[in-house]
Amino acid sequence: RNDDGDHLSMICKLPKLLGNSSNLLPKLRLRMSPLPFWKTGTPTSYSAGEFSFGIIADVQWADAPDGYNYARTVRRCYRASLTTLGDAVDWWLRLPEPPLFVAQLGDLIDGVNNEAQLGQTDLALKLALDHLGRLPCPSVNLVGNHELYNFDRRQLAEAWWLQHGDKEYYSFFPAEGWRVVVLDSYQISLIGHSEDDPRRLEAVEILARENPNVSPDGKDGDWFTGMEDAGHQRRFMPFNGGFGREQLDWFRSELKAAAEVGERVLVMSHVIIHPEACGGSTMTWDYEEALNVIRSDEAAGCVAAVLCGHDHSGNYHRDEFGVHHCTFKSPLSGGKAFGLMKVEAGYLEIQAPTINDLLPDVEGRPSPTTINNGSVLGPCESLKLQLSDVDASLVMEEKKISTSTIADQEIVAA
Repeated sequence: RNDDGDHLSMICKLPKLLGNSSNLLPKLRLRMSPLPFWKTGTPTSYSAGEFSFGIIADVQWADAPDGYNYARTVRRCYRASLTTLGDAVDWWLRLPEPPLFVAQLGDLIDGVNNEAQLGQTDLALKLALDHLGRLPCPSVNLVGNHELYNFDRRQLAEAWWLQHGDKEYYSFFPAEGWRVVVLDSYQISLIGHSEDDPRRLEAVEILARENPNVSPDGKDGDWFTGMEDAGHQRRFMPFNGGFGREQLDWFRSELKAAAEVGERVLVMSHVIIHPEACGGSTMTWDYEEALNVIRSDEAAGCVAAVLCGHDHSGNYHRDEFGVHHCTFKSPLSGGKAFGLMKVEAGYLEIQAPTINDLLPDVEGRPSPTTINNGSVLGPCESLKLQLSDVDASLVMEEKKISTSTIADQEIVAA
């Protein structure tokens, strides 16, 4: 492995490399930690550039009676959410072709599990990971705010089920021509960091300027006072966070590298990047800077989709650059909020038992169709998200032609 998380790319290829050599995998598990939930399984048979992965967001389970969100407007079914996670794993196991990995988009367990409340953090995490551990594929686990209500960054840095923990952003390559970029939307945050961590101090400064209702500890204060009609300013809450300059510079370099070799990119972030893909208050503090990176000349249109959780109601928006911003619903609110994303030539296909339970029916979202995804599964629903006609490789080729033409003109002029 290296510091860019490239070992996950190799993990995704292990079935092809090892076949059924199950005796090798326990040794690899010890030597290539973290190795999220990898087990032996049937080698995948995806064509080059095609793959599929499971999707679930904000399981946020706890062995506790039902509760409510911060504003006490939405009911949260804590115990039922773990049942839904189990149902999701059963569904993925019955697929005709197993997913290459599962994207668990953060908030696997709820903050009420922490030591100050139920004191069940370790048990709740174990039971959730045990479900994911039944899969013959790795799970890509993002850090959400509820991870940081249960663990600090020092603890997450030692977590085998994450890649890095303290700076949980990295990329990997699931198939030829594709790169997945995982972002850490709480690098700048009031939660998870030590009191004197520069990332926390920056968060204190930001919130003091943008929402003085919030106390520096992120616990006290009436966060919402005067913010009802504040528009996108409502994002400056302790339950959101920021990417920070260091990560955004890294993000820019990742997209530039992808564009230069003609790769398409899927971006994963717990907190939402586009204000039209949520209710307007659950974006990252520096979402505008992140969007500028995605739309930059260096990125050359390589980003196909941004996949997020955090806003439990979910949302969908295709922006003017052709990027699909998908915010997936939480199982906390009931329904079968899980599914599969199939990456095909020219489009992304989302399959789920019930599409509206995973990605809500909002303006601009394509309508689902009913399909029969194998006799074992029975009928489920599908919708297709068409990819932009102009992909990164074409843009880069045009730039090369343009550069070559300019060079020829300079030679003639000389």
